[in-house]
Amino acid sequence: MLSLALKRQYINDLVDWIEANLTDDLNIDLITLKSGYSKWHMQRMFKEVTGQTLASYTRKRRLTMSAMALRLTRMPLIDIAVRFGFDNQQNFTRVFKSHFSVTPGAFRRIPELQVKAFQSRIAVQPRLVQPQLVERESRHLCGEMSHWECPFGEYIQDGENRVADHARHFIDVAGQKTAHGWLGFQYGPGSSAASQQHVSVFLGLLDEDAALLTGEKVNWSSPAGLYAWLPWSGAPEQLTAFIADIYYIYLPQMGVARREGKDLLKLDMKKSTPEQLKGEFFIPVSAL
Repeated sequence: MLSLALKRQYINDLVDWIEANLTDDLNIDLITLKSGYSKWHMQRMFKEVTGQTLASYTRKRRLTMSAMALRLTRMPLIDIAVRFGFDNQQNFTRVFKSHFSVTPGAFRRIPELQVKAFQSRIAVQPRLVQPQLVERESRHLCGEMSHWECPFGEYIQDGENRVADHARHFIDVAGQKTAHGWLGFQYGPGSSAASQQHVSVFLGLLDEDAALLTGEKVNWSSPAGLYAWLPWSGAPEQLTAFIADIYYIYLPQMGVARREGKDLLKLDMKKSTPEQLKGEFFIPVSAL
């Protein structure tokens, strides 16, 4: 009999494989074949470790990713439906509305991102971050802005390490020279192709420190209001994965919607290095 630790490792490896194949012809029989166990034993172990059935988890993960594709790309509904394993647009619309209580078209048009019904990637180990809701005043910043596009689904892996490179550059030029700096992240549909998503990264400082940055300067003010607060520290390469956790785990747990604005990482510049960042995230939200 497998120990609980071995079961968790097995399920973690299986979930890794499922995540890598969400856009393939994924079904219980194929997952069973990958698992090396009988269908009955594999599904029983999955339910024991995760608390939900394998079929339910896979369906909700596909719906969650399709919801993000609706917001971050210009892909037609039929293309999103096919990409995430639905036979046709009608079936996709029916299942989507049953889960999110709105049609895919309506979900795409709602100004705020409704994340309450999102299904995160299952983690078999407990997560230690404790998010809070805080009210913040407006903050004026001056800094540099960078933009690029990437295929939907590739931002988290950040194969070219663009986000990490921007963070390291920020610490190189301003670290130890000021108390705080801000990384601002914003996402939306790309323009070069329907399946592309747009990414912008803002390197912000207070006006009196802006001369530390040598690029073209832009001014930006964060709006006052309600924010989700989360402490964070880690390597620059871990930034995009944690941002994904914010959207797929922490915001849904808090029962909030994500309103317009940048995701802000306020860095402690005295304690951050190019290899290890330390700071706190502020995500603009609205209470439901």
